[in-house]
Amino acid sequence: MNYKAHRMFESLKKRFFVTKKRIVLWVDKNPLRAFFTILGILVAFIIISSFFRRPPEVKKEVVLVKKVNVYQIGTAPKISVSAQVEKSGVIQITALTGGVVQTIYKHEGEVAGRGENLIGLSSNYQGGNSFSLQRELAGVQYQTATETYHAQKDIIQKQRDLTNKGDENADQLRDITSKSIDETKNAIAANDDILSTLNTNISDLEKNNTNGANNALILSAKQLRTQFISATNGARAALRTSEFQAAGDKPPAQLSDLQKDVILRQLDLQEKTFALGKEAAGIQLQIAQVNEALMFPSAPFAGTVQRVFVKEGQSVSPGTPLMVIAGDSSADPVTAVAYVTREIAQKISMIEQSTVHVGDESYSAYPTFVSQEAIQGTLYGIYFLLPDNLISKVSEKGFIQVDLPIGYYDTASIVPFLPIDVVYQTKEEDYVFINSHGKAVARKVTLGQVYGSFVEVKSGLKRGDQVIESRTVIAGDKVSN
Repeated sequence: MNYKAHRMFESLKKRFFVTKKRIVLWVDKNPLRAFFTILGILVAFIIISSFFRRPPEVKKEVVLVKKVNVYQIGTAPKISVSAQVEKSGVIQITALTGGVVQTIYKHEGEVAGRGENLIGLSSNYQGGNSFSLQRELAGVQYQTATETYHAQKDIIQKQRDLTNKGDENADQLRDITSKSIDETKNAIAANDDILSTLNTNISDLEKNNTNGANNALILSAKQLRTQFISATNGARAALRTSEFQAAGDKPPAQLSDLQKDVILRQLDLQEKTFALGKEAAGIQLQIAQVNEALMFPSAPFAGTVQRVFVKEGQSVSPGTPLMVIAGDSSADPVTAVAYVTREIAQKISMIEQSTVHVGDESYSAYPTFVSQEAIQGTLYGIYFLLPDNLISKVSEKGFIQVDLPIGYYDTASIVPFLPIDVVYQTKEEDYVFINSHGKAVARKVTLGQVYGSFVEVKSGLKRGDQVIESRTVIAGDKVSN
């Protein structure tokens, strides 16, 4: 094998030298032709080499224009909040007191009339109800107070009549005493005349008492005078007593009148006390009935039971949901209330409409009312009416989304709020990107208070600026709205 290769190599070598010798001889004989031939070969080689070594074609760079969302300064930005639905025709019945579910009177789909019992509770698992017992006790007390009231009034009236008769009796006694005063005065006057005569007789006897001839007569006359003086003094004392008792401005008459007034007033108070006791017994019965009603939740209006949350034998506490009942609410409006902070409530735009989202449908509406005071903790309420065609798509106490415009439409000032997502922050400054003639340009801003997902902008923007919301841009990008 090596021998054959050697022979082939030697043959090629020999041919190379022969060809070389021939070329050299041809060049010596034809120098010009050889020059131009070699030159042509070189040119052809250069052309072929330039063809294979041509650089690849450079493609022109295509400038992409990014589609972005922007905030237009001069229109109010919108903040998305949740609003709670309030349907007057749908009520969730809750337990107002603790107890054990004893009886469920109405189940799903059944119609309950206004005031009809829905559920019966008991105080223990045996079915005892302390509120019902208290109501029965209060009923007995009220019945007793009612039945005895008229009898007590009759007794008080008779006591009043007795008092008046006693006063009349005292008045008549004073009249009798007053009439006897004249008789006593006449008797005193007669005694005075007799005493005057006796005094005259005694004086005459004493003057003509010669040698004591009239001593016996004088003694007898003086004894008689003493008797008349004693009788007169007794009559005068009786007269003074009668005058004192018969006088209407003296203590006996005043005491009688005062005693009458005191007794009559005591009887009036006693009668009012009985009346108050009867009324109090009636109120106690009503309180007992109200307390008993806590154990028997009833329908506030006629409606259909939508759901029952409890079962018999279950223990419930105050506030435990029992069932949901729905009535005819076609005549009552359905509202949605958005609860927001005071700062947002004060800056809600009343010129630009809000957007209310109900399921996959949306509509624009103005708030019907914005509360001036906090109505749920520290939150204020913004009210919206729902149209009739969307009422069936919401549920009582459910939630829908509302986009609220923050700020004032078409004002000379900048928009007061921007989403936090559009603001870029570094250690030194805060900035946003704006669409300036189709190009993203960074603009430094001064921020204020943060409210939820929005931040207040104090300076850095001017009227007409379009703030880019998308965070996929950098300075210098081509953008379009």
